Amino acid sequence: MITDYVLHPVAHLAEGHGHPGTVGHGAALHESPALKRRIIFVDVAARGRTLASPVDDFGISVTRRPLFFVDVHLHTKEVLAVRATPPGSGWGTVPTPVF
Repeated sequence: MITDYVLHPVAHLAEGHGHPGTVGHGAALHESPALKRRIIFVDVAARGRTLASPVDDFGISVTRRPLFFVDVHLHTKEVLAVRATPPGSGWGTVPTPVF
């Protein structure tokens, strides 16, 4: 259920998309930004210690560095774009909040 929300957070607002009984969608919906997602792959590291569990990825004083991102169409599962995020691109220097 949470996966549906992550992949379709505003499905109820996207021109009837996601409603039961909807037969088909027009070409305009296929090109809609509501059906495209950007997945950002990050490197997670902690200085001086090993991250032993997936929960550690969300810990305090953990460094997260974007490696690349992929734009994907939700229905066709088509990869629309793949882009590296080198340190000088701005993506590599995006500040990450420290709690």
